[in-house]
Parts: sequence; C-alpha cells; structure tokens
Amino acid sequence: MNTNDDEFALAPGVMPTPTLPSISTLTRPFWDAAAEGRYILPRCNACGRHFFRPEVACPHCFATDWAWVPASGHGTLYSYSIVHKAPAPGFAVPLVLAVVELAEGPCVWSNVVGCAHADLRIGMALQVRFEEVSRGVHLPRFEPRGGDGDARPS
Repeated sequence: MNTNDDEFALAPGVMPTPTLPSISTLTRPFWDAAAEGRYILPRCNACGRHFFRPEVACPHCFATDWAWVPASGHGTLYSYSIVHKAPAPGFAVPLVLAVVELAEGPCVWSNVVGCAHADLRIGMALQVRFEEVSRGVHLPRFEPRGGDGDARPS
C-alpha cells in the first residue's frame, strides 16, 4: 500500500473522497475527459441511446458498437439523501448523495455541491462541475444550474 500523503492531497475547498475510482481501459476515456473538464457519455451506434456506466454492450439493445460522445453536463435532481454518518473513515459529512437524471437520459450517482441542503428540490436543474480529488483524478459532481429554476431536461 502506498502511504505517500502527497499522492492523495486534496485541492483546497474540495470535498474529500476516501476511495478513488477504478480506472480501466473501458473507463479511461471518461476519466481523461473529466480531467479536461469535459463530460462524455457512451452512445450506442445501433439504437442511438446514451447509457452510463460504460459496458461492453449497450444495456438497451445489447449491440457492441458504441462510442464516447460529448454530453451537455446538464441534468435534474431525481433523488437524494443527506448523509450524516460517514460510511467509511475519510468522508466529510454531511454530504448529499444524489441520483441525477442527465439531459441525455441516463441516471448517475453523484454528489450535489454548492447548494444549501434546505434549497435542494427534486427536479431542480443541475450542471456538472469537476473536482480534482487526487492528482489527475477529477470527479464529476453537480451544482445548481443558474437561471433555469426547476426546468426538467429536454
């Protein structure tokens, strides 16, 4: 086990993440794009539907012909829970564990940041922002999207 504290140093003001994502050949394009501040999703070339998480085959039609494509980074708050008891050492609580329905269709697990807990509303408009949680690892988290109120994605 590597115990070099610098490897896991956090940027100031960033919510810590005690476990880091497992980056594989299949997921590497997503994490590389996130490090560049771009949100991408897999889209099936057979049925045209987006999906997440990346799989060998499309979960809608089982075709294996899909590609990474740019995504809007917009979504709505589908569900959330305010976690007050840390699930493991290293989590800063309270935190908002959320399901975000992306404008492109898939739902993703993430965190809502930059919003008072009392202001959270199902259906609220969100946009992605990337936070570097470890050197070279940027997690997509979501914050309120300014100006569009509770608009659902189209």
